Amino acid sequence: MTGSEFLMQFMSGLTTAMIYFLIAAGLTLILGVLKIMNFAQGGIYMLGAYMSYTFIKLFGGTNYGFWLTLAIAPILVTAFFCVVEVFLIRRFYEKPAIYILLMTYGVLLVTYDLARMSWGWIIKTAPMPPMFQRPFEIFGLFFPLYNVFLIFMGFFIFFFIWFIINRTSWGKIMRAAADDREMTAALGINVPWVFTAVFGLGAWIAAIGGALVAPMAGLSADMGVEAGIIAFIVVVIAGLGSLPGALLASFICGEVQAFGILVLPELAIAFMYLVMVIVLIVRPWGLFGKPVIIK
Repeated sequence: MTGSEFLMQFMSGLTTAMIYFLIAAGLTLILGVLKIMNFAQGGIYMLGAYMSYTFIKLFGGTNYGFWLTLAIAPILVTAFFCVVEVFLIRRFYEKPAIYILLMTYGVLLVTYDLARMSWGWIIKTAPMPPMFQRPFEIFGLFFPLYNVFLIFMGFFIFFFIWFIINRTSWGKIMRAAADDREMTAALGINVPWVFTAVFGLGAWIAAIGGALVAPMAGLSADMGVEAGIIAFIVVVIAGLGSLPGALLASFICGEVQAFGILVLPELAIAFMYLVMVIVLIVRPWGLFGKPVIIK
């Protein structure tokens, strides 16, 4: 493999890694604070992609329409799922975990059917904004400019979420609610609404991930199920609730898949599962997770 080929595969893997991160980061946040496995995360990602497709087409595939879409589509999807959290999911926080799993899985099935009814069975493709239709040159090599933008957005969202969690008063409240719900409530903080805000932030991350993917991938309702599986794999490798771990795990999965396709193209996606199995054997609690001590 030449240096040029290596760089192109690396950039391709990095693009895939950012997509995986945007799918998994919201699930990581929800799992870290709410302590629930949100099976509907893939559905949020899928609806974000479809809403982006709808608005991009509505605005005629223009540059300003693309920026408006990135602002509007994720917010609409987030608002919808915040309503779902308030009226459905919130009722099961104090119930055994299986109730949440079944509820969120049911929400995933509903979003799947909604997508089928609203956008049909035919694969949709959103037009690429004109400003991204030229290539980006890297050391004499040409790479799709939109992929570079997607990589930038992935890192930007990571630092944005990290800043909120670690450098804002709301982040302190969020971490306090994650550590001790009862004490946080005793201090006069409305914990249920904190949870709704966290759920909404996690939904927004997945929705904007779907919105960013819309111009570069074929859209179908099945992508929600696939995204949910990918998010689960990344979270397991990363360690439950670790945002930096999710970024590293996404990078590993993306690069392993990008270079694995050169070795065994038919099994490229299977390399992610292999990485997950190895991590579970060596560190069952994940790369950034902490072992659970049962007393």
